[in-house]
Amino acid sequence: MFNEQTINLKPTKFLLLISFFVFFVKWFCELYFNNEFDLLTNFIFDIKDHQYFPLVHNLSNIILNPTYDLNLEGSNFLAFPIYSILFHSILFKLFNIYGFIILEFIIIFTFFYIFFKILNKIGFNSYLSILVSLLILISNNLIDLINFINIPYLQAVKEFYNLRIPRPSISHLYLFLFFNLLISMNRSTKIDIKNLTLIGALFAFMWGSFYYNLAISIIIFLFYYLYLNKNSEKKIYIFLKDGLIILLSFIFFSIPILFLLINTEPDYLTRVGLIDLNYEKKLILLEHFINKIFSLSFILTFIVINLLYFYLKIKTSYKLNLINLLYFIFISSFLAPLFFIIISPTISEIYHFANMLVSISFFIFFIFLCLVANSLFYKSNFFSKKLPIFFIFTLLIFFAYDSYLKAKNNSVLNEKIHFSKLIKQINKLKINKNTEILTFDGKVQTYLILDNYRNLTFVDGIYSSISDEIMENKIINIFKFLKLDEERFFEFIKNKKTGWRYINNSIGKTFYMKYQANKLTTFNESRDFEDNELKFISKSSPLHSQQLIIPKFEINRMMNKFSNFKTQKEIEPKIIIINNNDIYTKNIEIDDSIFCKMSINKIYSIYINEAINNNCS
Repeated sequence: MFNEQTINLKPTKFLLLISFFVFFVKWFCELYFNNEFDLLTNFIFDIKDHQYFPLVHNLSNIILNPTYDLNLEGSNFLAFPIYSILFHSILFKLFNIYGFIILEFIIIFTFFYIFFKILNKIGFNSYLSILVSLLILISNNLIDLINFINIPYLQAVKEFYNLRIPRPSISHLYLFLFFNLLISMNRSTKIDIKNLTLIGALFAFMWGSFYYNLAISIIIFLFYYLYLNKNSEKKIYIFLKDGLIILLSFIFFSIPILFLLINTEPDYLTRVGLIDLNYEKKLILLEHFINKIFSLSFILTFIVINLLYFYLKIKTSYKLNLINLLYFIFISSFLAPLFFIIISPTISEIYHFANMLVSISFFIFFIFLCLVANSLFYKSNFFSKKLPIFFIFTLLIFFAYDSYLKAKNNSVLNEKIHFSKLIKQINKLKINKNTEILTFDGKVQTYLILDNYRNLTFVDGIYSSISDEIMENKIINIFKFLKLDEERFFEFIKNKKTGWRYINNSIGKTFYMKYQANKLTTFNESRDFEDNELKFISKSSPLHSQQLIIPKFEINRMMNKFSNFKTQKEIEPKIIIINNNDIYTKNIEIDDSIFCKMSINKIYSIYINEAINNNCS
């Protein structure tokens, strides 16, 4: 399939070839085994983080304050991760859901091209550069293969790069572009205005997609900039001018982010986990990260990487500035969370810093190891050419087989099959896009939104810019409409321990991380919990931002609100879609003189207003 003559093609042509192979194999398997499902259903079930899809849809239509309620206007904005979904939004606007597929090929090729350039500049030949790039791209598949061993931190390594939409498929490309830009700089050449402007722009793109990468990148740049200018005779105003150019570029490209943040619904920021950092919380987080950094596993990692680093500096002929840059990247992954915690007044989903620390450490360790091996065997034609070609060929076969298995398994998921039957029935009804539809099912909501349905009685909290009060009122109004009593409402909001954490998925979908509870924070900093909950919270890592426990006073408030709620305006859904797996929907009462019921399958039932369809058969 691939041989030396193939790789002796111009690198760009070969990278296009291998990108097309990876892209074609994945989508051929996906479409071949899942041809009975429509494309949107496949995306919702086979791609993680489908909750980003409505954000893509809204940005593509420049809807910055989506409510999905035709009677509700004037809400604040959503805090879109604008630079991570921008390209998907543009292609979605042009090609609908097919734009996601087109963009994925562009993403795969862009990744290969950037990493090939990075590795080539570091000192790998074309064969090894392609092999290492391929290993990184399909590392998720390899980790899934060996993860039955349950190796600690292995899941975090997957965060370095994969094709999940939009993070890290887009967000981490900005980081890699930044690495590539720094690698092009050296002591003998001046950092020109173009590169300084690009650095400022990339900083803004990282802030608007995955701000953890920005924190890491700023420290990397400071280290590398000072290193390049060590013993320089530059005057201080030159350094100030360079910093000013970066700052102005950063501010210019940050204008869309600032515009959104200034107008963002405050309750939405709470729902996505943003918390204030006071002195005590900073100490808790700093203590946690410092303890992790000084744990045995990280000390051993630090020692091994340092040994490899000094070996590469002393015993090899690689460019010293590039070896130092790689080391700065490693050190910055440790320092970034510490500096960010000290400086920032707010933070959210802190565990991403820990994941980046692990994944970058593993990446630098792997690259250093490959560089050492390359320095020892670079004269060997077998090591430098034949062995990489063999492994490239082997990895592509493995990827093809793994894609085949995953696509085949995805095609027989019961939930997906039931969901598809529901969607087919909805499409048969030919419902007007402005018809009010009621459902609590997040996947159904995602499908309807991307299919341009504009009037949903309720949507998950991460999709909408409405306030928490309006959301509460909507939920209670729906429960009253469905004749669900206090017992069912309590079932909807009560705290539940699931696996290793407390999380009530109903609350998680509606208020997302508003009620996060761990050693670092609770709702309103309350300690008003059951004894067993309070004990569990005190032992929970401050990184567990997706553990949700509602204080007793807040549960009581919501229960009282439910009991005393006076409906100001009755909801008037014409279609009601019920997921029968939701416990709180048992014993619903819907007026059968107005609605007729269609039982789609074990999971889904549809209630149709007779004004829409007089015949339910």
